[in-house]
Amino acid sequence: MDPKSPRLSILPVSSSGKSIAFLGADADEFAELVRGLRKAVGEVKVIESLAEVSKLPSSSLVAVYYDARIEADRNRLISDFGGGAGGPTLLLLSEKRARHNFAQLFGSHVLTNMIVIDSNSVNDRDLLVTVKKLRYGDIFGMEKYFAPDAKAHTLRVTTTAEKNWALNTISEYAGVLGIPPRLRALIRNVSDEYLTNALYNAPVAEDGSRKYASRPRTQPVALDPGQEIEFQFCYDGARFGIAAKDPFGSLEPVQVQDYLAKGFRGGEDQVSEGTGGAGLGFFQILDSLSHLVINLEPGKRTEMIGLLDVRGGYRNFTEAGKSFNIFVRQGSP
Repeated sequence: MDPKSPRLSILPVSSSGKSIAFLGADADEFAELVRGLRKAVGEVKVIESLAEVSKLPSSSLVAVYYDARIEADRNRLISDFGGGAGGPTLLLLSEKRARHNFAQLFGSHVLTNMIVIDSNSVNDRDLLVTVKKLRYGDIFGMEKYFAPDAKAHTLRVTTTAEKNWALNTISEYAGVLGIPPRLRALIRNVSDEYLTNALYNAPVAEDGSRKYASRPRTQPVALDPGQEIEFQFCYDGARFGIAAKDPFGSLEPVQVQDYLAKGFRGGEDQVSEGTGGAGLGFFQILDSLSHLVINLEPGKRTEMIGLLDVRGGYRNFTEAGKSFNIFVRQGSP
């Protein structure tokens, strides 16, 4: 192995959980992070190469410091993890806007988890939340990404008119907080997209067809009795959170990955603008956030979470990287 190449460290968990692998530029690079995680997931063992990943249990989570990998290893991620139903789950750690092979990773349906790192630092909370959600299956709830004292506001939306009320409410709230206008615009646009998708694209009829997907977005809709969208927003002084949870669970993870693959490839097909289209498109949603999280329980509920770092203003936001997760829970706990 190239002596400058990162090494892979394994954090075993209980037999009912996932084994967790971390990749760093040297054995000490993530020492502080590993010490913090050890309490949650056990001891650390270092192995020497990606070849040893094949020896891991199929339930393993393999977190790769992607930017440090040579091109051959990046390509190998696609071949080793692509089509890996029942195989290890890939978690990329990537610095800033390093987007090498992201179109291929999303297009091959490999990439479901990506956490931004900044030099040698990682957002410990986001990484811990990701690991715990993958390990235990408790995936829903925006509060996981905030300190316990951060207050989330909840609105209930069932009609187009209530969507507009919710958008005005969140815009006014962000304005009172003093969030810069361009970041406030991103918050409103993403909220609009979340609620529009939940009202028009998510509802399904008994025969499985999309009830309102073909309707113009200017035509009002109302959900059936007993159905509602839970719309939340939260602020902790550092980042703003948005979440919309619908009771349908009709979003397909491969849809999201295919949209993002188109976005990273570039070109005119990034955004679907038809009557039943995705509006901003998932790629532009991701580009409007610091962290996009999609929680899905098929046939039951979908939760879209957006986290926006507002500490450094709009310029710092645009220069930062993007974190991304898709979590799928099969069955009820």
